[in-house]
Amino acid sequence: MSLYIAYNCAIDATTGVMAGTSYTTGAKCAIQLATTSTVGIRVVEWGVSFNGSAAGTPAVCTLAQASAATTSLTAHSTSTVMPVGDNAKASSLTMGTGSTGYGAATIVTNTTERQFAGAFVGPTTQYEKQFPLGRDYVVSPSKYCQLRINTAATLTAIAYIVFEEC
Repeated sequence: MSLYIAYNCAIDATTGVMAGTSYTTGAKCAIQLATTSTVGIRVVEWGVSFNGSAAGTPAVCTLAQASAATTSLTAHSTSTVMPVGDNAKASSLTMGTGSTGYGAATIVTNTTERQFAGAFVGPTTQYEKQFPLGRDYVVSPSKYCQLRINTAATLTAIAYIVFEEC
């Protein structure tokens, strides 16, 4: 089993620290993972945290499978979708703008096929969900796993998805 992690932001090459991605109000695609025609993914864990300094209206965060890509993403690569643990094998996801990426300004076309999970997450808090004992979500081949964020105020978030290819 090969595990991978994808974030919604780049990791600084000098410091190794993430800055997160700023989201204005409205629905955004924080992370999109594009499966190939022969490989799906099994979501093992996902999470999001915000940098708000005061309590406010919670953001709606959802995890879904879509049949079409959201565009205007910053492209992930095999160096930003990283193996977890001892695994050194690069992910076989489809990389590039409009495929596997992060930080889209909007959800271009809503082609939701399955809603996997959702949570209200306060602007000063975080949410993490793990799926033990095989009770996880599987994204089919040639589909898109999207972690979406809908905020009521501008917030910076660090979000992630841990997955295995299946």
